[in-house]
Formats: sequence, C-alpha cells, structure tokens
Amino acid sequence: MVLEKSKSLVLGNLLQRLTENLRKEAQLFYRSQNIDFEPKWFPVIYVLSQKKGISVVELSQEIGYSHPTTISLLKELEKKELIGSAKDTKDERKRLITLTEKANELIQQLQPLWAVMTQALVELTDTENNLYKAINEVNQNLKTKNLFDRMTTIKEMNLNNPAKAVDNDIKVEKIEDPKLESIAFAIRRQVFVEEQNVSQERESMDDAEAIHYLATVNGLPAGAARYRIMEKGAKIERIAVLSSYRGKKVGEAILKKIVEDLSQEKKIYLYAQVNASPFYIKNGFKQTNNYFLDAGIEHVEMDLVK
Repeated sequence: MVLEKSKSLVLGNLLQRLTENLRKEAQLFYRSQNIDFEPKWFPVIYVLSQKKGISVVELSQEIGYSHPTTISLLKELEKKELIGSAKDTKDERKRLITLTEKANELIQQLQPLWAVMTQALVELTDTENNLYKAINEVNQNLKTKNLFDRMTTIKEMNLNNPAKAVDNDIKVEKIEDPKLESIAFAIRRQVFVEEQNVSQERESMDDAEAIHYLATVNGLPAGAARYRIMEKGAKIERIAVLSSYRGKKVGEAILKKIVEDLSQEKKIYLYAQVNASPFYIKNGFKQTNNYFLDAGIEHVEMDLVK
C-alpha cells in the first residue's frame, strides 16, 4: 500500500488504527458479557476507583487528557449515573468528582473482565519489540523534546545547510487499487471543491469512465489527475496538486506520466484554467482560440504539440 512506503511518517496513522482496533474489540467483549461500558470511560473510572474525590484538574492530569476532553467524558458518565460531585470542604470553589454506588457495583462486574483483558493484551504485546516498552520510550523522548521542536530544529538545519535537505522523490502511477482512487478523489476535492468552490457533483462528473492517477512525494499523497478517451482524442483532466506540494514539479511529473501513457494517441488535449496556461505551454501544449467559462472559471482549450 502507498502509505506503508512512508514508514515513520505514518506512525500516527498506524497508532490510531491500532487504538481503534483495540477499542472496537474491547467494546465487543463488554457487549458479549452484557456489560454497558465504553472503553473510553476506563481511564476515568479506574482513577476514581483508586483516588476518592479529586478535582477535574487533578483527574485531567492523571489520565493525560485535555480539560475539555475530560469534561466531555464526565458529562457522559454523569448521564449514566456513574459519577457525582460535591464541594471540596477545604475550598468551596472546587468540586470533587466521585463514583456513585452504581459505578462501584459496575466495577465489581468489570474487574474480572479487566483481568482477562490484561492477560490478552500481555500476550498480544509480548513480541521481540515490546510495544508497551516502545511507547513508553517514545513518550519519554517527547518529554525531553517534543515533536514540533524537533521538526522545527531539523527544518532550520536544512535551510542553513541545503545539502542535507531531503530530496523529493516524486512518483506517479496509474491507479489500479480502489483505495488509492479514494485518495486521489480526496486530493481533487480539496483543490477544486474546497479551494476553488467547484460543486462536488461537477468535480466528480464522468469519474466512472476515466483513467485515474495518483502522485506521491516521498511516499505521501501529493497530487492527482485523470484522462478520458473522447471522440476527438485523449483529454487530460482534473490535474490537482495539494498546496503544500506546489512548486515542487509534482504537476509536471503528473503531466509527463500521462502523456507518456497516451503516446499512441493521435491527439492529446486539455481544458486549462487560463491563469495556469503558462504551465502547460512550458510542458509542450499550445493554446487554441477556444476560450470558455467552466464552473465560473475562465478556461482555454490546449493541444499537445507533437
């Protein structure tokens, strides 16, 4: 898969998928035991079972969640009548969160299940590269220096020493995998629908009869395009490059690949936005006299010079 080629850059995505899979499996296990309990409630319930009566701020620090996220979880638990609150006798401005009797009874049912889940997770993570240990090591590294600071430092070093900057590895491929097709469509939607206010219906028109392409830079999705075989020739359409990759020759790579694939066609043409026509002229196309408006944007028909 294309995302797997980017290795460390998809770490967040891999962890998110792992977390989501574990959450779904835990939820399924609770339901199979006829227990009305959400995995996301566990940190709050567990901490409150160990610490009787703590403030929202203290709870937020204990579970490592932001204050708004903690408040949101507490509201859910309050609706389920699993928590209550009372004024702090030492400071009336503070309210202390406690478990209800209903929650304590639920915990009695949950504890045997938590023991089973712990055993299963130990088996799951008992690998050569222990997951739990690795995550703790990464968290410790983040405490030493967070990711934002690391990226900023590296970028400054690259600016000061261009020779060390990472080269852009641009690849363009004809799409065969439907999953890659959805990524290409998302790129086009961002460029044409979100940025240029083209309607979604118009942007995706005729997709079913087109051949689609995806461009990646260092393994990450960066651009997309398509072509259709029409009566008068092969028509290149919907060339889109994400804003962060513009000026890096991604558009040129896309155009070059499609033109190569269409080398046997007698005529290759496209409808370019007029303000983008210099780009196409630079890449071997010439303007015709056919100017028109499409989705409120001025276009011109351009033919490849052979």
